[in-house]
Amino acid sequence: MSLIYGITEYSRKRKAMRKKQLISIAVVTLFVMSFVSVVAVAKIKADNAPDFVLKSASGKNVRLSEHKGRIVMLNFWATWCGPCAEEIPHLNKLHESLDPYDFELLGINLDEDQSKAIHLANKLDVNFPVLFDTEKDVSRSFDIKAMPTTIIIDRAGKIRHVNRGFKKGYIERYHRQIQALRKE
Repeated sequence: MSLIYGITEYSRKRKAMRKKQLISIAVVTLFVMSFVSVVAVAKIKADNAPDFVLKSASGKNVRLSEHKGRIVMLNFWATWCGPCAEEIPHLNKLHESLDPYDFELLGINLDEDQSKAIHLANKLDVNFPVLFDTEKDVSRSFDIKAMPTTIIIDRAGKIRHVNRGFKKGYIERYHRQIQALRKE
């Protein structure tokens, strides 16, 4: 009986120890990943925004560098992304509230099928230009890792803010970031 108890006790302690080891590994991994993510965002924010040309839903080619001298918000989104669709009506309101002479909002859709993006944009009454990055070249150059991702570029063409995901309060954050850049 004591042999069985000893084996059971040993097994229980071993499982507890393994659990502690796994938790420790998970904590260290999360710490390292968050550091790498912060370093990547810091590197991106220090850079000039990479120039690009993308076709818009209206068929016009849009070049980022043509907007130099204005604050530009790039919103990377896709039709399969629930938070993206949730964010768009709020972006419409933000776009309407800001002066078009010193601010531009460009939605960059990553779907391979442009018709899906056009359908959703029409359904949500998108009031800002929608551009198509079907080859994902632009999203790679901006290191897009999450959807939606909103990047705010200053008048000199430097990336100043990288906002990943969408939660309540993000629109107010964007507004504060844009207003701070307007004062510079």
